Amino acid sequence: MPDRLITQLDQVLDLEKQALISANFDPLGDLLQQKEMLLAQLAAAKPAADALRPARRKMDENQALLAAAIKGVAAAGERLEALNSVQKGLRVYDPNGRVDLAPQHNKSLEKKA
Repeated sequence: MPDRLITQLDQVLDLEKQALISANFDPLGDLLQQKEMLLAQLAAAKPAADALRPARRKMDENQALLAAAIKGVAAAGERLEALNSVQKGLRVYDPNGRVDLAPQHNKSLEKKA
């Protein structure tokens, strides 16, 4: 029985990795539930530690991929915020050295021949 559970866990971890690599985060919730269920069953079955080492390596790798994905999403959010900030106006320093916002007066493009 533990071998079947380890095989199922291995498949779930492969699907999780594919989702993370392709930035398809939708299936991660379902995969997490499957993973939790399999891990609970494995804990009850108490397989040998050697049998779990490959799964542990895959979990560590997926954890690193997930951390990188979170970091990438955060960076994208910061970039979008910076672009939004630029549209509001330019940040400049006033004569006292404080940051000030110089609003954009003309938001339309001007074509010159």
